[in-house]
Amino acid sequence: MLAVPQPVLPPLPPLGTQRRLSVGVIGAGVVGLSSALWLQRAGHRVTLVDPAAPTSNRGYAQAASFGNACTMAFGACIPVATPGVLRAVPRMLLDRQGPLTISWRDLPGLVPWLASFLRSAHPEAVSRIVGILGELLRLAEAGHAPLFAAAGADDLRRMTGCLYLYRSAASFNAAQAEIMLRHREGVQMRILEREEIQAREPNLAPLYHKGLLFEDAYSIDDPLTYARRLLARFLTDGGTLVAAGVRGIERDTEGLTLRCGDHNLRVERAVLAAGAWSGRIARSFGDRVRLDTERGYHVLFPADGQLLTAPTCYPEHGFYMTPLAEGLRAAGTVELGGLGKPLRPARTAAIERVARKLLPGLGNTGRTWLGFRPSMPDSLPVIGPSPVDPRIIYAFGHGHIGLTLAGITGRLAADIIDERRPLVDLRPLRPDRF
Repeated sequence: MLAVPQPVLPPLPPLGTQRRLSVGVIGAGVVGLSSALWLQRAGHRVTLVDPAAPTSNRGYAQAASFGNACTMAFGACIPVATPGVLRAVPRMLLDRQGPLTISWRDLPGLVPWLASFLRSAHPEAVSRIVGILGELLRLAEAGHAPLFAAAGADDLRRMTGCLYLYRSAASFNAAQAEIMLRHREGVQMRILEREEIQAREPNLAPLYHKGLLFEDAYSIDDPLTYARRLLARFLTDGGTLVAAGVRGIERDTEGLTLRCGDHNLRVERAVLAAGAWSGRIARSFGDRVRLDTERGYHVLFPADGQLLTAPTCYPEHGFYMTPLAEGLRAAGTVELGGLGKPLRPARTAAIERVARKLLPGLGNTGRTWLGFRPSMPDSLPVIGPSPVDPRIIYAFGHGHIGLTLAGITGRLAADIIDERRPLVDLRPLRPDRF
């Protein structure tokens, strides 16, 4: 069993040392829940607003907090856009079953996002982004630990590390630049030889050359149960849940109005943590953020959770296979294409086909899933005040690492609202950076 580092954040000030505010948190995914709990710990009166809070599977099942790869990925400091990505764009357009795809019909609307994405792939930009993500990831567990303890969720942690596998010497050699960047950021990892991989994961087909074990990573056995426990703690501590969708935010000198249909909510501050839906809400009060949507998929093999001991990723295939109590979840791939479109069976079929090749003992499939990741071109989240109105704090755009960064994002949101100096420089995370 592997140990998790335990960095310590500066304590919040005693309750009552700052003005207690009414705060509306928009979004009950794990980022919104973490923000609500940190704000509550700071003494504020918090209302959580979401039409599909994690009280049932309905509605919430489209949230990334439901269907992700369940991994606390403290080594995930490498952005999606890296040098050489420009050469891959034609393949993204032509290969409908590849790990990263774009639909021709969506291409015109994606042009501004893709232009920023390609600029972010420059080597100097990548080095800068890795440093920013590295700083956030070093604080990630410190942001989570108090919430796990408060929610009684420590039993959900599987302290097994996370394994990356490279199918050939060429793919391992091609990964050396990224491995060196991870070393630079202090990521805890070690190289595994072929024999070590086989001893550790005997059910895998021997389609690997070397592996990389991320020793401080761990998985959460059921992200929906984790969200429900965070919500239960929030409600027990006096929080309020409003099951409604926020269509927009109105502003006046006295405060903010969250427009929720028949239940409009007056607050003094708001945290916008609605994931992939955050851009629509920001536009309601005149802000445009370069946020788009990655459509992520998973396939569940309900009888096969015992076939692996730890989350296992083949980077060239772009998805994880994660053992859980409910079975084995093969999750990932990237399809740029926005909200509202139905699941494409070709995508889940591709995941199933590759998973069976890599793990031949897999049995029947169960649930298939499509969800929506909030994605920024540079793989950095948006955390900080809205440039339109600083009373609205942004906390979205985490892409593939929303689960990992949720706790520290919540703490940063609380620090901003209480006008404390943030633990990290937020300027690279500002919404108008493009």
